[in-house]
Amino acid sequence: MTPPNKGRGTGQVHTFAANEFRDQHQVVIVGAGLVGLLLAIVLRQAGYLVTIFDKDIELKEIGAGIILPPNACRVLDQAGVLEEIRSHAVRPKEWVSHSYKSGATLGSMNLDPHMDKLYGMPFLVIHRPQLRRILFHAAEASGAHIRLGVVIDPACVDFANGVIRTASTEEPMTANRHDKDQVEDNLAADLLVAADGQQSETRAYLSGEKNGPAPTGKMVNRILIGVERMRELGLEDLIERPCIHVWLGPGSLAVGYLLQGVFNFVLTCSSENEKSVFLGPKAVDKEELFATFRNWDPRVRSLVENGHGFLKWLLFDNSGNDPHSWVRFNDDHKLALALTGDAAHAIGPYIGSGAALGFESAMVLGSLLGQTKCRSDVGHALNIYGSLRRPRTNIVGRVTQKMAEEWMLPDGPLQAKRDRIFIEEHPPLPGYPNTLQDPFFQKWLYAFDGVYEARTSWIPSGQDQLSQTTDAEDGCKLVRGIGASAQTSRL
Repeated sequence: MTPPNKGRGTGQVHTFAANEFRDQHQVVIVGAGLVGLLLAIVLRQAGYLVTIFDKDIELKEIGAGIILPPNACRVLDQAGVLEEIRSHAVRPKEWVSHSYKSGATLGSMNLDPHMDKLYGMPFLVIHRPQLRRILFHAAEASGAHIRLGVVIDPACVDFANGVIRTASTEEPMTANRHDKDQVEDNLAADLLVAADGQQSETRAYLSGEKNGPAPTGKMVNRILIGVERMRELGLEDLIERPCIHVWLGPGSLAVGYLLQGVFNFVLTCSSENEKSVFLGPKAVDKEELFATFRNWDPRVRSLVENGHGFLKWLLFDNSGNDPHSWVRFNDDHKLALALTGDAAHAIGPYIGSGAALGFESAMVLGSLLGQTKCRSDVGHALNIYGSLRRPRTNIVGRVTQKMAEEWMLPDGPLQAKRDRIFIEEHPPLPGYPNTLQDPFFQKWLYAFDGVYEARTSWIPSGQDQLSQTTDAEDGCKLVRGIGASAQTSRL
């Protein structure tokens, strides 16, 4: 649903009316990642008591760049953190698609200032660890209790009585300067939110499956190259006018863009040579990676040969382990449960929308919970959250997979047809090889406003449910229409 102001931001932090019920309601968030921290900020604005648990004993500084399209920036603006993020981010001018062999430009999408003019928000890129630090400090300043080095014992969560048992992985590090002897083994809580990523253990409460996500057969490799080194290598064209560069190759993809002081380069390729499944970052065999991209654009080969900070991650898919519902609320149980971010709707990295969807979900969930006045309202808010978010995230996930398949076509007639459409078709029509350039889909994706969505979808429990059901059905029809159009392929 697009708000009347066409998605333009107000530049003002979203505020909630004070409420005594929320002031006494304890929310526990599992995971101090980007989405968990953002949700904590929004819930604190709504007046909730918030505690975040994360199993890591310190904030990890490892990570690649991250794309923040206008829908992500709108959420960050409403949470009051966008201005600080801007000071650490880069505004790419275009999204440029390249032939993997020659490096020739196939097509481009205007980002700056085009996105700001259309949607009232910029299109940014930033180093993920920097973004996490900003959100961490903002969550801490909001009054959220952040406890690091702590895990929740899944077997010892008492939903009936609302008690969560925790265990320390090591000497607990805590934010807000809590002393060690203040960290308790048990915490009374009213709502547990799983924001612990695609490998979420909390997700099993809803899915009933103990098996984690399955490997997709793909992995990403991250490389960093300093700006001065880029100039020495004669690669000024990739940094003097900042753009998101995407090379489309058979079974592989290369994406690069400038961050502050460094060029972030990520290559997606087959993981068939990996001998075992691994979680988290791992060192890269540079020679093996170079061999995979040996026939690519000389600029790609130069970046692989001269980069540093090589790390790789496997990509996973949890669609086969999707719970029937993302929420659980039982009148007979004190503790409710919800999934958000990658714990609910992880998607591939190909169109730069994974974090944005997570931020949207956090804002929608937080804004709905910010309208509650009693416990039954919480269950009502959770149900609305699931019904709003699931159709949208499913469509973006399917479009992402479609783009991955079309961008990584093998050499041949389909790849040649794709490239011809890229070069010759202006303006883009449905089925264009970059769905982000479909004006209808782009507006639906980038103009999204979670605060507006939550406010217009909220009807207090017990009131006119018929009108709410009709609105929801109309919204689903619109979403299905957008999804069908966006998933059209002419290849």
